[in-house]
Amino acid sequence: MRNSTYSASFTAGSLLWREFVALLSLLKNPQSQWLLKEEIEKNKCIKINAESSRKRVIAEIQKRYVTMGSGFWNFFVNRNEAEQKPLLFYVCLKAYKLLFDFHFHVTLPLWRSSNLVVDAYLYQMELNEIGGKDDFVYGWSDTTKQKCLSVYLKMIKDIDMLHPETFQLNKIYAANNFFQYFVSVREPWFLDACFLSEADKNQIIASAL
Repeated sequence: MRNSTYSASFTAGSLLWREFVALLSLLKNPQSQWLLKEEIEKNKCIKINAESSRKRVIAEIQKRYVTMGSGFWNFFVNRNEAEQKPLLFYVCLKAYKLLFDFHFHVTLPLWRSSNLVVDAYLYQMELNEIGGKDDFVYGWSDTTKQKCLSVYLKMIKDIDMLHPETFQLNKIYAANNFFQYFVSVREPWFLDACFLSEADKNQIIASAL
């Protein structure tokens, strides 16, 4: 494909929460490849009209699914919708470097500066900086770049991190045992991704030990 760690394939869909929930039993099945191929052909679960779109969405779901081990998906299935969506965002941050860079190079610094209103121009600047170092990203069309930004923003709206009208950032609210999971798997960086304060992080980390 190219010598690049970046991909725009996540633009096939946003968090895909509804589709993930519909397909999770198929993904966990030992015959998942055959079952997902049948889903592409017959559209029994995800109800996406165009076969080409189903194929793209299922390919991205598979990519995200294999990013995580079975323990994560066992944890996922036992959480409610309000917590499953941030969990899928966590998966996306791990699966797609561009989303990670958007979040940690632009969004988190905005939050920490107390400038809580998102400005699309800052993400365009991030893309330009990445493109200056990565020929593959440099070659993306303006349409592809805009799609990357719009899908990222939709993701953080879907997890209630971005107000859909004011474009103001909000931290993620969830039970302590939700956040303790990330400490237990040695990935406390996601607490920063959720905009938790130092005091909240320290309390969660201490209670998880």
